Amino acid sequence: MKILVFGATGRTGRHLVSQAAALGWSVHAAGRNAERLQDLAGAAAISVVDLADADHVVDVVKRAAPDAIVATVGGALPGGRLVDEFGNNAISDAAASGGVRRLVQISSLGCGDSRPFASERIVAAIGPVLEAKTRAEDHLRSLDLDWTIIRPGGLTEGEATGSGALYADPRVHGRIARADLAELVLRVVASPATTRLILSAVDRTTLPAEPADIREFAD
Repeated sequence: MKILVFGATGRTGRHLVSQAAALGWSVHAAGRNAERLQDLAGAAAISVVDLADADHVVDVVKRAAPDAIVATVGGALPGGRLVDEFGNNAISDAAASGGVRRLVQISSLGCGDSRPFASERIVAAIGPVLEAKTRAEDHLRSLDLDWTIIRPGGLTEGEATGSGALYADPRVHGRIARADLAELVLRVVASPATTRLILSAVDRTTLPAEPADIREFAD
């Protein structure tokens, strides 16, 4: 497997790169910070990418020629635009134009049909980001790609717990370690059964007791 990771220097991206390399995959790491890209362990190739420049994103995808793309990006672009929307859309469009069918986009709980189940505190804190990510989800879903959208719960640091789980249910909420999220994302990348699905990702030990009928996704 050869994958291209956008957002490779981020806190989740670094786990993705190292874990994919440990699986024996070839990893092309793309990020906005050249210095941080240089010290990534496990990357077979690196690219500095300008997510505000759609043509540049297309060029990175074409040069990498991956089997799959993982997008774990966020933050701000010049002019107040959010990477969560415009960067993700540039990546999705580049996959479509570059002939890369498999794309896994990391979004967030509180987006799309999971919004009604998000806490008022989260919506108040990052409402505009959730709206931007929702628009990016919608854009990806409109394209003829083998996409999967993963919505993690609250992200934590530290060692993997091994308790990360996927749910095809928008009512899910909870937390998950970034290391566990990375493991789930790579599992999804390699699973055709997850194509064109939106999946929530949380640590099963943080899942509330109610509603009681929520079941883990089995791929």
